[in-house]
This record gives sequence, C-alpha cells and structure tokens, in this order.
Amino acid sequence: MIPVAILMFSGMALVQFFMSYARSILATYAMAEISPATLNLIGAQASEIRGPEFHHLLNLVRLAPNPGDDKWDLRVVRSYYSVVNAIGAMACLFGPSACKWRERESDLCSKFAAAVLDRRIAPVAAS
Repeated sequence: MIPVAILMFSGMALVQFFMSYARSILATYAMAEISPATLNLIGAQASEIRGPEFHHLLNLVRLAPNPGDDKWDLRVVRSYYSVVNAIGAMACLFGPSACKWRERESDLCSKFAAAVLDRRIAPVAAS
C-alpha cells in the first residue's frame, strides 16, 4: 500500500512540475513581439493568433530553418497543448470557466509557435 501511495505522490509531483515548466516556457515566449514578416507569412495579426492554429503553425515551424536550440521547448509545449485539450474537453462539461481556461492556454501555445517561427525565419527575412 505504501509503495502505491509513493508512486501516486511521485506521479502527481511530476505532472505538477511539467505543468509549471511548460507554463514558464509559454510565459517567456508570450512576451516576445512577433515581426510583421512572420505575421504576413501566417496571414494574421498578433491579436488574431488563436489556439486552433497551433498545428498549422507547428507545420510552418517544421519547414523553417532550424536553429537547433528550441527542440525541447517545442516538445514540451506540444505535450502541454495535448494535455490542456484533453483536460479542457472533459472540464468543459462542468462549466464555461473551464472552456475559457482551455481557450486561453491554447492561445498561449499558438503564440509560442508563432514566436518560434519568428525566431527561425528572422535571419532569412532580414536578408
């Protein structure tokens, strides 16, 4: 019984750490300003970048030149996006505030993907 309790406690601590780490990455990239060239490429204004565009933006990131230092961040945020959508889909049954939380977190993930795309194409757009 005690090993099961330790395993459950460790798993919950790992999930909490993962969520905090992903949120810190998103907070860092949320402050980045996206260049007009990138906004023109994705066909949106900075205020129009929404959660459902996350996979489209990830596909553009995959096509962009790779600087090599953001692979881990992309994996973490991609996993976080999946977790948020899974939890949010179940939580939306309980009230509109959970749906708003899901939408807000998905929007942050999409803004992260746009900021990564901006970092990757900035050297190309500058020349």
